[in-house]
Amino acid sequence: MATPYDIHPSVELCELFSQMPIPYQGQEPGLAKVIFVGLDANYSAEIFAHDRIRRRILEYHENGVEFWERHGTHHPFLLDEYPLKKNRGGVPYHRKFKAMGLSSQHAKYISFVELLDIPTVGSTAKKRFWELFNPEHAKRLDAIFNSGEKRLVLLPGSVIRNMQYANLHYGVFSWMPATTAWGKFHQIGKTEFHKVRHFSSSITTGELKFMGRLIETHCS
Repeated sequence: MATPYDIHPSVELCELFSQMPIPYQGQEPGLAKVIFVGLDANYSAEIFAHDRIRRRILEYHENGVEFWERHGTHHPFLLDEYPLKKNRGGVPYHRKFKAMGLSSQHAKYISFVELLDIPTVGSTAKKRFWELFNPEHAKRLDAIFNSGEKRLVLLPGSVIRNMQYANLHYGVFSWMPATTAWGKFHQIGKTEFHKVRHFSSSITTGELKFMGRLIETHCS
């Protein structure tokens, strides 16, 4: 039976998120040169039954930059000690991220944020997603996006659609155009917004390498 979409049952993980004004992984978003925007930070409940990887996930969320520099990989799902099947869950996503060719030298420049400010479990369900959506968190994200600082913001189509919905119903992300094209579709000051393919979709090696080069140009 599939796990219903909801707040993740790990008290430790939820506490880590609640302690941050803007939950993030990697670099603090206000200091980052590159921001990946996702829907939510989603983990299976099963993974937290394995104590060693549970501790690695918590380590990652406590300081993602140091995690990447210490372990030589950006996410605990790519560690040799990862105990579950490596062709499902978030593993294929993070393998594709790795295929961009970035290294731990880029760790201090890259941040990962989500539209939800709590960790989740199960496959995304629209009704529950919007019940969990926190407009105050969205406003804090929006302030970073509107800062105009030199920054690259990467958004897959699913995130853009939800930001458009949030604009209509909550009055946040008002700068988001009604229609967007692939690649750079908007700019605020020196902040560039690019529509990219989600790493879970059929993105090609060429597209991944192009994204890696694009990111490298902003990491200086």
